[in-house]
Amino acid sequence: MSYNQPPPPGGYGAPQPGAYGAPQPRPAELMDRFLARLIDGILLTIVSFVIGIVLAAILIGSGGEANYAVTAIGAILGLLISFGYYVFFETTSGQTLGKMAMKLKVVGPAGAPVTVEQSLKRNFFYAFGLLALVPLPGLSFLGSLLQIAAYIFVAVTISKDTQLRQGFHDKLANETYVMKLG
Repeated sequence: MSYNQPPPPGGYGAPQPGAYGAPQPRPAELMDRFLARLIDGILLTIVSFVIGIVLAAILIGSGGEANYAVTAIGAILGLLISFGYYVFFETTSGQTLGKMAMKLKVVGPAGAPVTVEQSLKRNFFYAFGLLALVPLPGLSFLGSLLQIAAYIFVAVTISKDTQLRQGFHDKLANETYVMKLG
């Protein structure tokens, strides 16, 4: 037998690919995805809160009227932190810290790595927080309501797709998938 030839095909009783060893990835369930987002949300809230306190102390310490400035800068920083977090982790490893904890991974079509564009599309609803920049009463609250509505819509679309467990945001992002690794 030559070393350049592939091994002969397995006969009766030969192990099938994926039959033994590590479990094969499968579409992630809604609850696992929710828990991963919850973990990420808690981490992002802590980071944003600490940065917000420092920023408010700096602006208020300067002696000026800081209410709108703190709100505006906070909204922009919150968006940049959220987008930066998700884009960095989804495009480098496919896993945020929450996804790592839940053994999930986001992938592009055919298992390809997620692109920056796909990650931004998957996380578009964080941009609703920018409504806080418009100096009209209630728009910040409206932005929060829109984010909640987006989460609910994504959850419903994940739940309805019993085969691939893709949410609206996954389809919007050119067919990304969240897979359970273990």
